[in-house]
Amino acid sequence: MLGEKKLKKIFEILLHQGSVDQIEILYSSSKNALTRFANNEIHQNMAWRNLFVSIRVIIGKKIGVAQTSSIKKKSLDITLNKAIEIAKNQQSDPDFVTLPVPKKTSKLSERVSNFSIDKMGKGVGSIIEIARKKQLNASGAYACEISEVALANSLGVFQYHKSASVNLSTVILADTSSGFASQVAKNQVDIRPQEVGEVAVYKALESTKPKDLPPDDYEVILEPQAVSEIMSFLSWYGPNARIYHEGASCFSKKMDQQVFGSNINIIDDPFHELVFPMPFDYEGFPKKKLEIVKNGVLKNIAYDSYHANKFGMQNTGHALPAPNTIGPVPLHMYIKEGNETKTQMIKNVKKGLLITRFWYVRVLNPKTLNITGMTRDGTFLIKDGEVVGPVKNMRFNQSIPEALNNVLAIENKLNAVGSFEGEMISLSPTLHIGKWSFSSSTLF
Repeated sequence: MLGEKKLKKIFEILLHQGSVDQIEILYSSSKNALTRFANNEIHQNMAWRNLFVSIRVIIGKKIGVAQTSSIKKKSLDITLNKAIEIAKNQQSDPDFVTLPVPKKTSKLSERVSNFSIDKMGKGVGSIIEIARKKQLNASGAYACEISEVALANSLGVFQYHKSASVNLSTVILADTSSGFASQVAKNQVDIRPQEVGEVAVYKALESTKPKDLPPDDYEVILEPQAVSEIMSFLSWYGPNARIYHEGASCFSKKMDQQVFGSNINIIDDPFHELVFPMPFDYEGFPKKKLEIVKNGVLKNIAYDSYHANKFGMQNTGHALPAPNTIGPVPLHMYIKEGNETKTQMIKNVKKGLLITRFWYVRVLNPKTLNITGMTRDGTFLIKDGEVVGPVKNMRFNQSIPEALNNVLAIENKLNAVGSFEGEMISLSPTLHIGKWSFSSSTLF
């Protein structure tokens, strides 16, 4: 970690070089460790450091971006010259106006503590021990990261943020079943490996000898891990200004209209105490809490500086690193908690499914946000308010907007979970949805 002061000095020198109109420098580095395990054995321990520098230059309305993995002056000079060369050979972008100017940004005092490799091994060992005692097979991964991000531009912007994250997940295998559990946290001290192992083992044991269930429309209780998967796709394909204005979003032309059930409130909050905060976006523009859907009505979508200038809107601080062809994306988006416990929600199901998580989810139709995927690692039949036994996994074809127009209850708490599709860490409640469409069954 170079630290804020040293990076600021490096940036100041670079920002005054080159015959260009504007320069932007994005720096990201991390210290990482990963322990992987399978077949009740640790089979991989890794520790490494990442470093990434991206330089964007503006010449008139021509834009060039070049990147390097070194912070040495010679490498930065070469990268700057490469960005200038790229810009000179580009066509002008008539919609580009300017990089952001300095704005007041909320400061975060995050507790960032170092992680212990030994503690990672012992944590994995406790999961393996729990699995062995039940004659089950444990696999999974334990990842730790400390990172720093800094951004500056020639208009006076300078931002710096340091953070940490820990992610532990496991899949426990039995002869005819599997169970999943995970925890994410900002620091290693908050991870409880024993609890992760016990939950996954319980799921695996309860899932043994699953029965066939015919594909149909069922009520579902989606646990937080499953909810995070559908929300990751909504964040990329929903309130994204580029897709919205192209008419390709499920939200297009629906501002201030009812898009979901009146019990759905969706918020993007980069300062929520349970998430992994980021006080600015990847252009250095300040982030803030954004109400996207209120009582089912679309109120806001995400903008970065480019799309805000192009469409005459306010920048909401949702830029991704340049060059960004995706558009602005809310990375801290969640459904606001409701007023029921998971136990109460299950009791209200006449006939349906309790779903631990989804996997291999893919988009069938971006405009309607129809997705397909499968259940995994613990799927259970509910009858008359009671979980009566495991069922084999099933494939689904489901529209996310249709599902969010049929939410019968929302859990009264949020849970921090990692998404295996969007590669983000998010907040999710358990959801009771009145209808989820399953198209086929599986053999396991």
